Amino acid sequence: MMQNDIIRLIVVEESANDAEVILNSLRKARYPIRPRYVEDDEDLQEALTEHEWDLIISVPQVGDFTVAQVCDMVSSSKQDIPIIVLAPKLDGKSIAGLLNAGVAQVIPNDSGGCLPYVVGRELENLAERRRRKHLEQLYKETQKHNKMLLESSRDAIAYVHDGMHIHANPRYLKMFDYKSMDDLEGLPVMDLVAVNDQAKFRKEMREFMIDERNDERQIVLEGLKSNKKRFKITMELSQAIYDSERCIQVIIRDQSQSQELERKLKDIARRDPLTGLFNRQHFLELLEKALAKAMETHARGVLFYIALDNFSSIREEVGVAGADPVIKNIGKVINGLSGGGALARFGEGTFTLLIADKDGKKYAGAGIIANKICKAVEANVTELSEQSVVVTCSIGITQVLSAAASPQDVLGDAHKACKLAMEQGGNRSEIYKPRQSEEAPIGIYDLKRLIETAIEENRLSLRYQPIDSLHGESQELYEVFLRMVDSDGQNVPTGDLFNVAENTNLSIMLDKWVLEQSIKALVEQEKKGHKIHLFIKLSDQAIKDETILLYIRKKLRASQLPGARLIIEISESVAIGQIRLAKAFISQLKTFGCKSALEHFGTGLSSETTLKHLRDVNYVKIDSSYSKGLSTNTENQEAVQQIVKMAHDLGKETIAEAVEDANSLTVLWSSEVDFAQGHYISEPLEELEYDFSDE
Repeated sequence: MMQNDIIRLIVVEESANDAEVILNSLRKARYPIRPRYVEDDEDLQEALTEHEWDLIISVPQVGDFTVAQVCDMVSSSKQDIPIIVLAPKLDGKSIAGLLNAGVAQVIPNDSGGCLPYVVGRELENLAERRRRKHLEQLYKETQKHNKMLLESSRDAIAYVHDGMHIHANPRYLKMFDYKSMDDLEGLPVMDLVAVNDQAKFRKEMREFMIDERNDERQIVLEGLKSNKKRFKITMELSQAIYDSERCIQVIIRDQSQSQELERKLKDIARRDPLTGLFNRQHFLELLEKALAKAMETHARGVLFYIALDNFSSIREEVGVAGADPVIKNIGKVINGLSGGGALARFGEGTFTLLIADKDGKKYAGAGIIANKICKAVEANVTELSEQSVVVTCSIGITQVLSAAASPQDVLGDAHKACKLAMEQGGNRSEIYKPRQSEEAPIGIYDLKRLIETAIEENRLSLRYQPIDSLHGESQELYEVFLRMVDSDGQNVPTGDLFNVAENTNLSIMLDKWVLEQSIKALVEQEKKGHKIHLFIKLSDQAIKDETILLYIRKKLRASQLPGARLIIEISESVAIGQIRLAKAFISQLKTFGCKSALEHFGTGLSSETTLKHLRDVNYVKIDSSYSKGLSTNTENQEAVQQIVKMAHDLGKETIAEAVEDANSLTVLWSSEVDFAQGHYISEPLEELEYDFSDE
């Protein structure tokens, strides 16, 4: 569930130090936690009253406070909070007692690192329960809203299942001269069609039922009222769900109404005004119908996610006015190769194509279709007033299967495949495959070998993410990120890389490589007249290894760079667990002229105390969890303001991580945060080329 979301966590333990041991195991597994330590029923009651929580990790008993009481208090609070118990001894009777009390999981407190996996499973289960509850609520609200619209509609609307009426609105009853639904329920829709048109109606209905595209169908015929009076009508058929049952929606209008105008307005609402293709909202509706059909009949579809390569650069080059003709032109090209599928402009520089695939043959040939589109897009030239524009595209392909939980899941798979195609140079297609780690995980030994040979095989590289000033004069600040690819050129997930490096004693080797390359980059920039400063995150082992400090001093002397150009980052969780070593490490860095930063700040149980101990720290990097939904989350806003005040009172500058939107940036500015970092400002760059003067 929440590997990316903030996890609100309560720890019931004997002491705050014991609680920190638990929290550190989760931080190492990269869970973004917001913890609270409690040791008695009063603490827990206060916590349950203040917030909603995602998880409780508890020992069986703290003094007189038992986990059974924890379960009772959680139950009384009406919150759905899974409780994991870390027990010193396990036997069948005690486990049964804990589970009976309402505990979700019981594991030994010397579990050898299995806690993060158990936490992950419980959070996934919690997310599923919450998702189901949310969908049930949405469904109820939607049904209620739809019923109100149905009953007040000026159109005559009915729902038909197996050829029989199951519901009709007042306008429909009045049109056919029936007094109530009791008179119409169970009556075949065929009985409302004049005899001379029944064969035509039967044929149209049969074709509609087997139509793979799920397109709406219009039938012009003579209706038959209950008094046998005939009148001209247009019957519109579409697939629908009524009372959780798949059925056909029938809309009937008098011929006297302005049907053509209504049809045009309806079609306009589905179209993108620039390209004339379907718009995003209508495409999502089509995808939802295709997914529902896949669940019901196992009929499949193929989804193509088509993104223009480097579209942001093209837009900057030709401007918004120039980008529009490019988009319009490319839309025509793709539409000509869509094979009758549903094509939409899904985003500013993206298109989506949905093709029905009853027998699986379309999916087998999806790569051929995608490659034709790539070649056609590349061959096309958009002529602007002063220049010609040629673009390429990357395409991700996936199947619409009944196993998918939602349209967003299907789109997510296609987007991942498209992103992979882009990372491989673009102008190509990729079929979505589950992540390698899900099918055949790379073993620790294999990844260890990859790391050991990465330097000599030139498979390591650095990326630089700008850190921009929110107040005062801009400084050229970047954070350094390490990237590694395997022997096939595929990116190795950063989490896997650092976890294996730590477990196989290779972290210091990577730290030294990053330091060496960073100092080389600074020297090159110095020659160009740039006074750049780099934030470098070292491994958790760095503060314990004396050779790192010696290495930093040696490299600084050899390069003749001022030490202030390096800002070494230490995680708050590492500092909490090794406060004496962290303090000595930061103090020694200061003697070299280097600065230091405390990252992931605000995730510990006593952040203020930690900061007071580490008085030589220059920067406080506010944990990324506080940036999520910052513009609307008042609790996060208050927390950021408290952190800023705390840091400023102690003479530290603050940096907000993971800033993703303009509204959050505005809140950070008004909260007096000094610097901001995140994808909204800039993604990590291959070169140190960010323009800090561009406000």
